[in-house]
Amino acid sequence: MEYLATEQEGIELLYRGKDISNFPFSNIADYNKFCEELELLPISDSSYISKEFNIPQHYKELDVETYIRNKVPTSGQDDNIITARVEQELSMYKERGLYPILQLLIYIIDIMRKNNLVWGVGRGSSVSSYLLYLIGVHKVDSYKYRLDIKEFLK
Repeated sequence: MEYLATEQEGIELLYRGKDISNFPFSNIADYNKFCEELELLPISDSSYISKEFNIPQHYKELDVETYIRNKVPTSGQDDNIITARVEQELSMYKERGLYPILQLLIYIIDIMRKNNLVWGVGRGSSVSSYLLYLIGVHKVDSYKYRLDIKEFLK
C-alpha cells in the first residue's frame, strides 16, 4: 500500500527544502494549497477516474513485463542497452501505477490490428516512450533517435 502524506508532513518537507512535486498526499487539496503558495502547477483530483477498464479479462490479467520483454528485439549489438532502457521504462511505469493503462493500450492496438484500422505515426511526447513503440502505439523508435523517456513521464 502506498504511503500518503498529510498536510503537516508536507509542510515539514518544504521546511527542510525538499521537493514535493512527486510526493503523494492523502488530500490533493493540500498539495494544491502548497502549489498556490509556491507558484507550482496544481494537479487535478483524478481519484474519481477508475483504473478498471472495460476490457476482456485476459488483458486485465496480462503480465505487462513479460509481454513487453517478449517484444524486445534480440540480434543486435545494442541488445544490453535496449534491455536496460526497457527495464528503466518498466520501472517508471510501475512506480506511477500505469500498468493498467499499458494493458488497455495493448488491447486497443490488438483490436485495431485485427480490424485493419490505421492510426498515426506518433505524436507529442509519447514518442519518447520505447515501451509504447514496442506495443505499437506509435512508429517512432525512441531508442534509435535517442529520445529521453523523461520527456514523456515527467
